[in-house]
Amino acid sequence: MTEPGTRGALLLFGETYHHPNLLYKTGFLAPDPIIYLERDGKGVLYTNVMEFERAKKQSRVSEVHHFFELPSARQWATASTELEGFAGTIKEILQAHGVDDVAVEPTFPAFLADRLREADVAVHPRPDLFTELRRRKRPDEVETIAQVQAAGLEGLRAAIRLIAQSQPDGQGVLRTDGEILTSERLTAAIEGRLLELGCTTEDTIAAAGPASADPHAHGSGPIRAGQPTVLDIYPFSKASRYWGDLTRTVVKGPVPEELRRMHAAVLRAQEEGLRLVRPGAKGADIHRAICALFREAGYASLPAEFSQPPSAARFIHGTGHGVGLEIHEAPRIGQSEGQVLKEGDVVTIEPGLYDPAIGGVRIEDLVVVTADGYRNLTPFPKDLQVESLARA
Repeated sequence: MTEPGTRGALLLFGETYHHPNLLYKTGFLAPDPIIYLERDGKGVLYTNVMEFERAKKQSRVSEVHHFFELPSARQWATASTELEGFAGTIKEILQAHGVDDVAVEPTFPAFLADRLREADVAVHPRPDLFTELRRRKRPDEVETIAQVQAAGLEGLRAAIRLIAQSQPDGQGVLRTDGEILTSERLTAAIEGRLLELGCTTEDTIAAAGPASADPHAHGSGPIRAGQPTVLDIYPFSKASRYWGDLTRTVVKGPVPEELRRMHAAVLRAQEEGLRLVRPGAKGADIHRAICALFREAGYASLPAEFSQPPSAARFIHGTGHGVGLEIHEAPRIGQSEGQVLKEGDVVTIEPGLYDPAIGGVRIEDLVVVTADGYRNLTPFPKDLQVESLARA
């Protein structure tokens, strides 16, 4: 962990479904709040009675206790709120371990921080806790992410099969099994397959036509022939809570020339971005290289130096980001200087072009930075025509 201070300790609090640092340190998936204290490299975990035995078996922490070993926990029944009860328990834990100086996450409840300070405990919110430690993935983490990414690819295949077997009606609307093919049906196919494989997601993008020009539009309504459908899938494992991330753009039927040109530019840019991935590469340099390729193809990007010539289709976001216990984590690959890739980083490379009149094209792979370059965790073709992808 990042050193909290010579006199201090690390204090983490919360459930672990939505507190990735706490899950990272304990390895324990808990729906109710737990308390973790670490000092001089030694950690101790406190849980409720119901989770105590499971925590002893499943957590990575060697010393585990339950709250009702502490006198303060027996006063919870008279506490005005649950947080008030936890405040008393945390104070007792700190006193028992001789701690009066703690580093906490920025999301540590202000109410608890106030109560600790009233008890003369120094509380230091630290936004950098575990940033460096978590970004460089251990081999077991990489393989876990690879499994989640493989589930995401199965979700992608489910959607592609639906699009490939569809046929346009007289108005160009795609139909399959006698029903209109919609973004909602694609989303259901993707997320249903993820569930079968022990994964889920907080969102799925299956946006078609001009709506896909908004990079994070979920998509709704009918899918039409000759228009782009952006399929952006970011699954996470229900067991490990690690994420994956991938995107492909597909078309059913004849492809308009400008859409084909956009796709060719995005594919070339993505290939260049991947080529540049290696330890020591600067995220900003990768991003600028991609923007330069778009400029050569006649497309503008957000940075001022690449904003000309004006174009209907533009590159309007960063090139990539880290993925792990959060869908967006360090490092970032974009305009921000100071982001340097390191061996063990798991990052996306996902350039895109977006024309409000046509729609969007985005291609995204998830890769792990290796000693001599990268390993691609997204082994899937990048063709625009859906029929060729259906055979993958």
